[in-house]
Amino acid sequence: MVLYPPQPHPSSQRLAAKECPLNGGDVSVSAVPTFEAPRPRQARRCKGCGCHLSRYNDETSCAACIRRTQEPPTLAHVWSDAKVQQALAMRDFGTFCVLVRRLGGLRQEDLATLTGLGQSFLSMLESGVRRLTNIDKIIMMLDGLDVPIELTGPMLRTSAHPTPPQCEPSGPLGHPPL
Repeated sequence: MVLYPPQPHPSSQRLAAKECPLNGGDVSVSAVPTFEAPRPRQARRCKGCGCHLSRYNDETSCAACIRRTQEPPTLAHVWSDAKVQQALAMRDFGTFCVLVRRLGGLRQEDLATLTGLGQSFLSMLESGVRRLTNIDKIIMMLDGLDVPIELTGPMLRTSAHPTPPQCEPSGPLGHPPL
């Protein structure tokens, strides 16, 4: 058996200068076409806070500044939803927050601003990691969202929503009970 030394593959051989198809045979470095990198565009900034604006944002302000200038959301239409009423009746505040946010078009940050509760707490509440059992926080949340008194029940009324005066119960013949 005769072994021959390996031959280089023809495609791996360098082309002679006269055979170079890209620049007519000239293989000098200056003849190689160069590409200029595009110049970076001037960064746009928010007119409200000065932060950098995304290239996808066609506005002159960032989303946070736009939200600050908008009217606070009205949630009146949310309270008539049967699922919201059921969540309140069951005192399932995680589900309640999720429903209010979805129906009201709010983010957790917006809900936190309205209620005075932290965004991270609301996140844990909605996911079921935490429960809302502190009566003061429950009242703070319901007052911040302006939940109608008819849905909260008498136990969750604050001084801002006074309980209507109750008539004294009367015994037989209109006399007070003993």
